[in-house]
Amino acid sequence: MGLIKLVGGAIGAASGAFNTTTQNAWVDYFESGDMSNGILMKRGNKIVGKNSQNRGGDDNIITSGSGIDVQENQCMILVENGAIVDFCAEPGRYTFDSSKAPSLMSGNNKGLKALAQSFGSQFLAGGQRTNTQRVYYINLGEIQGFKWGSGNINFDHWETDWNTGKPCWHIATTLMGNGVYSIQVTDPAKFYSVIGAAKAGADGNGLITKQDIEPQIKTEAIAAIRQGVGRLSGLRIGYQEIAAHEFDLTQEVDRILDQSWEESRGFSIFKIAIGMMDADDKSKEQITRYQETKGYATDPSMLGAYMGIGNTQAMQAAAANTNGAINAFAAMGMGGSVGMGTQINQLMQSGAQQQAMTAQAQQVKEAQAGGWTCTCGQYNTGNFCQNCGTKKPEAAPAAFCPNCGNKFEDPANLPKFCPNCGTKL
Repeated sequence: MGLIKLVGGAIGAASGAFNTTTQNAWVDYFESGDMSNGILMKRGNKIVGKNSQNRGGDDNIITSGSGIDVQENQCMILVENGAIVDFCAEPGRYTFDSSKAPSLMSGNNKGLKALAQSFGSQFLAGGQRTNTQRVYYINLGEIQGFKWGSGNINFDHWETDWNTGKPCWHIATTLMGNGVYSIQVTDPAKFYSVIGAAKAGADGNGLITKQDIEPQIKTEAIAAIRQGVGRLSGLRIGYQEIAAHEFDLTQEVDRILDQSWEESRGFSIFKIAIGMMDADDKSKEQITRYQETKGYATDPSMLGAYMGIGNTQAMQAAAANTNGAINAFAAMGMGGSVGMGTQINQLMQSGAQQQAMTAQAQQVKEAQAGGWTCTCGQYNTGNFCQNCGTKKPEAAPAAFCPNCGNKFEDPANLPKFCPNCGTKL
């Protein structure tokens, strides 16, 4: 029951490979036909041409000398009395020879390699006939279009320090997300024995689509995705960055589902795409409060501005109180709004001083590094600004005392006499 590959034989098109040459060459001819639109498995199409030698043949017996076509990302399995007796996952055109031992061409598929090792010598050559022989094709490509919606996901959101760029603070948040995922058959022998055999035995066509398996796997997939998103907290990222880690999420979900899907059913997660991932309102409020507090602590002028806005809004509200504007303003005075103005001014001055110190520290750093800051605000280390192209300003020529050589840092503002030797300049 072996397959003989035709060297240089063209592979037939998925929608129909039978042609005049094929009609004259084969007793029967089998191909997969169309396997798009989420088809995972189907029975091979038996094509009988006008010149076929087997027009009265049995559809449940594969005649020796028949042709079999195998496309890219396909696995052809030959089933005899419900059991797999031969398979091929290498694209090409083949001739079936019932007098030969099973060919067992696994390609690079690890599941088929394991099956080939288990065959041993349990099948003998000799062309003996059995009750049924059928060709089935299993799709090894990506099967897309499975939707997921997570519900609530617990996620440890991390904030990044503005100065160091490192994670510095985290908070438990509640997320909600949705998207799509795809699967791939990774062990066709396992897939057939667990899922495909029931279809093959029921009506004989063996047709299995993603709609047939989605109800069963949807809940399991969503549960694994929720776990996977939660475990991305280990990367110390913000929830807004999750969409950029779809590959990490796919790897994690595949690991979670490895035993329940790949080992027991023969397929696995191929890719997960995130359509939306957002935090609930309570989590967003907590994150915003932290960011505001961090900003006030970093720059006191931000706190002063915030207090000034609040004071202005309070005054506007008092002015709008037509029944008691005077009393409202009096209450504001008693509450310390006058002293608040002084406090706001102090905060603004403190912020300005802090910004000046930061700018000065930056200038020192630039001087030590040999860099310069352009008039557009861009820091540079070369001779031209990388933002606007302005040339690096040339340093003013230094001035020296003609008597003692003392250097003056500001040539535009020379003293009348040298402070070192008293020479008139």
